[in-house]
Amino acid sequence: MASTVTPSEFKVFIKEDHVINGIRTVNENLYRIPNVTNYDRRIVTVPADTNVDLINTNGPVPGPALFPSYSIAYGRITNMDDTNRLAVTFTSSNGESETGEIGKDLSGSYTSGGTGGTAGTYSNLPTSTDGSGSGMTLQVITDETLKSDPLITLTPLATTLAAIGTYTVGLVSTNGTGTGASGSVTVTAGAGNDASIPTYTQLEFVASGSGYAVGEVLRIPEGALSNGNLIKGNTLTNVTVPTVDNNVTVNNIPIVTSTGQGATVNVNSSGNVINTVIVNAVGKEFQANQEFTITEATLQSLGFGGASSDYKGRIASADLATSAANDLPSLVAGNLEVRPVEATIQTGGNGYAVGDTLTVAKANIGNSTNDLVYTLDTNDFSLTGTKSYWTMECLPTSSIMFSSPNCSGSKFNGIFEQDIEFISVYALTGSVDVEYVLVNAPVATN
Repeated sequence: MASTVTPSEFKVFIKEDHVINGIRTVNENLYRIPNVTNYDRRIVTVPADTNVDLINTNGPVPGPALFPSYSIAYGRITNMDDTNRLAVTFTSSNGESETGEIGKDLSGSYTSGGTGGTAGTYSNLPTSTDGSGSGMTLQVITDETLKSDPLITLTPLATTLAAIGTYTVGLVSTNGTGTGASGSVTVTAGAGNDASIPTYTQLEFVASGSGYAVGEVLRIPEGALSNGNLIKGNTLTNVTVPTVDNNVTVNNIPIVTSTGQGATVNVNSSGNVINTVIVNAVGKEFQANQEFTITEATLQSLGFGGASSDYKGRIASADLATSAANDLPSLVAGNLEVRPVEATIQTGGNGYAVGDTLTVAKANIGNSTNDLVYTLDTNDFSLTGTKSYWTMECLPTSSIMFSSPNCSGSKFNGIFEQDIEFISVYALTGSVDVEYVLVNAPVATN
């Protein structure tokens, strides 16, 4: 079933108007929220000296006064009473603790060092830090990985088997146990900048992987350097063949389909009819049974004269190829380097913060040539920290507005690692009518 609710723009218009010594000052601000389909407005009577849970944003799906926190785009809470005051309390989700998450791999927080030395597994390693934390220990695994430099010289295969472009390819070992490496290959036009004879000569390692050895042969898999390439020299199937005024051959006419791109064809007319359409530049991402069009206007502009209609052709499965597999030269010592491939927190310690560095002494990881350094980010901490609470007074006939669920505790570090989970209200001096408005947008705000 398709929704019949049409998204629309939600507008918040704020106007400030005051006069001092006969001089009037007006300030206006317009806040726009696009694609809004969810809107909730409610008036709640809060008895005197009573706390009421007004809004719950602690769930992934909506329910009674329950809203997904990530979707909140705007909220307003208004004290509708003209005399009595209102206290509004915001409660956050659990913040990050000062303890590292046991079992967490810090590889994503790698900063520098730990290269060279003897590959192995090193457990219960003490760490030092530039912050106030202490007690965190790591298990570090180092292994033979690929260097990003030097570039690997490749021997290109048949030129019809790769299309112009830059490709990041996963590399497969043919005779060893190394895994995880990838490289970048750029396919360019051939001699004389001829797009019909694309070529490639080098591979640059992108991901270093691990477990490699001297003599190991890595392979660029079949299809890694483009799929759905047209085969140079193939004659494509005619579907709609127009008559033309002139018998000519025009080369390098671009063709595209709903997926295919980058191909060109040579078009010949004979007997005042479009006769043959032959692949020149191979392109990529074409599919069998796709049709392409060369318009009547294009044919005329290319010298065929007046054409009776558009030309239409079809691509057959026999017209398609993928790039072939290609083996790299055998790895040599200069291609390999011992590097850390995993660093798991074994003891969480305490007192750490986002941005702190952890340093493992080089002597503790097989006499590495340099100390190993990680910089902690939000993903490295367990989410067992305490909730944050803050309460604001909302005076009679006044409002509190917010435009995001993102919040933080008392120690803001530049990252909103917490969300608003609950909003409650407390009538301080007498019963209060409270109005809230909550706008949810489909695009997450954090």
